Amino acid sequence: MKIVCVGESTFDYYLDLHRGYVGGISLNFAVHSKRCGAEKVALVSCVGSDPAGQLVRQKLFQEGIDTSHLYVEEGETARQNIVVTPTGERIFPPNGYSPGVLADFYVSDTDLEFIQQFDIVVAPLFWQIEPIFNRVMRELSLRGKRVVDFLDLSDYGQDYQGMATLIQQLDLAFISGDQQTVEMLRPVSGQMAGIIVVTRGAAGSTALVGGQHFDQPAVQVAAAVDTTGCGDAFQAAFTVAYFSHGNVPLALQEGARQAAEVLQHYGASTDSNGL
Repeated sequence: MKIVCVGESTFDYYLDLHRGYVGGISLNFAVHSKRCGAEKVALVSCVGSDPAGQLVRQKLFQEGIDTSHLYVEEGETARQNIVVTPTGERIFPPNGYSPGVLADFYVSDTDLEFIQQFDIVVAPLFWQIEPIFNRVMRELSLRGKRVVDFLDLSDYGQDYQGMATLIQQLDLAFISGDQQTVEMLRPVSGQMAGIIVVTRGAAGSTALVGGQHFDQPAVQVAAAVDTTGCGDAFQAAFTVAYFSHGNVPLALQEGARQAAEVLQHYGASTDSNGL
């Protein structure tokens, strides 16, 4: 199984800890996909020439991620400020995201040719990197399975129908929400060949397959330290498991276990790389 993740690599800075860690949705997915057994994983993204960018490159090298299409541009790596509550819940402060050099990153024809070599193509969708998403996921000749993280349903507001239409064109769609989200998306899942997975935080997760649902409780931990990256880890583990054996309940279990591991430490992956 060969997976390529396209989009975001960041430096996550914890304001209350005065320390930062390598992160970003696409990078986190890449790292955990490799840890969960994917044969080859690549990241198509861009980092700055700053110390944070150097940490990103170092991290990916340590994890065995293909960085042949990770570009280094003069400037700052994308940065996300984070605050963690005493219960471990991560909060993104207002105006706490700076895209840095990622704001001008363009997926070239050469990048698209590279992406075509992979079995599974993964990308998140949020407005700061929407041009990157559109360049890849709306490419009609894309042969790999399409996997998209839509983040939170509440982000779409009046554009819910547009999102629902896009979901129907995918092999696997992730979205964060609650039981109401599950019910809203159930009819959508009945009209698509792929599946939808709704992650519900401490309430667990639900996979929608042809209008039917499979539920998975969250794995309990002794102490929740930091929820940052738990969703990315869940998605990576689920994706590797699901496209390996097609067993949805088992894939949900794998996702829950990987998320629980991340929940027990600061940062989206366990390492000492920080500033």
